[in-house]
Amino acid sequence: MKTYDPKKIDIIFAGIRIGGFADGTFLKIAPKSPRFTSKSGVDGEVTRSRMHDTRRDVEFTLMQTSETNDRLSAVFKADVDSTNGEGVGAFMVQDRNGSTLIEGTAYITTDPDAEFAGEAGPRVWKLELVEGSATHGGNPSV
Repeated sequence: MKTYDPKKIDIIFAGIRIGGFADGTFLKIAPKSPRFTSKSGVDGEVTRSRMHDTRRDVEFTLMQTSETNDRLSAVFKADVDSTNGEGVGAFMVQDRNGSTLIEGTAYITTDPDAEFAGEAGPRVWKLELVEGSATHGGNPSV
């Protein structure tokens, strides 16, 4: 039997431990580009090209009440107001119950949309991960 525990997923950006997640998918990381592309010639011969773009899009979804929103807003504001990347920082996702590890350097690409309703809602933060690496591991049996 294997066990997954979302409380054992650590997300750290620019020294901030990310927390206060909304229900549902709270983290999504997707490559911006494929690692290989291919071309076929007129005779059907296929050539594969290695792509060296390791950037990834990162989204995490917090409750609007999460104090992490304040800290991320401060990082984003400092980055926008600076002339030399004040908002660029180390990024890491680690599954402490398994072997998944994604890390690199990241920055916030835009601040989240703000919606207000009868109940607390989400804030979706979007980052770009550059110079990163990823190991998509499993969780050991008990």
